[in-house]
Amino acid sequence: MRQYGNLTWEARMKVLIDTAKALAYLHEAIEPKVVHRDIKSSNIVIDDEFNAKVSDFELVKLLGAGKSRIATRETITGRDPVDYARPQSEVNLVDWLKTMVGNRCAKDVVDPNMDTRPSIRALKRALLTALRCVDPDSEKRPKMGQVAQMLESEKYPVPRRGSEA
Repeated sequence: MRQYGNLTWEARMKVLIDTAKALAYLHEAIEPKVVHRDIKSSNIVIDDEFNAKVSDFELVKLLGAGKSRIATRETITGRDPVDYARPQSEVNLVDWLKTMVGNRCAKDVVDPNMDTRPSIRALKRALLTALRCVDPDSEKRPKMGQVAQMLESEKYPVPRRGSEA
């Protein structure tokens, strides 16, 4: 991805929203339901307009490098999910994010390579949505359709699952 420059916040959010909508379609809109059991950044393929497609590694290899690009790091931070080169307290991305948000240091988690920083409101919305998606209690995690709505919403904070009107 570096050869194409750094992704803007808007492009990153487009990738996230497209991915959430694609997964919502697979999980909620069709029968039988389809569950992709290996969602990770390397299984999201984006084109030159930053349209995201959910894929798997074998399909990505078939498409070829000229047809698509693969984002291999996490959208907000630019970090890998696990990075043993970092200090022990930062090795696990989710644990580090929880700590940073808990310490009110959300602005410090943004990918330093991003040219324009997101607004604090947009960043908090994205981080809270991300943290809800990795809640240890699976019953509290939002459905993918809700994730797409939370990312697109201007409302903040986003409502918890089950409390929507």
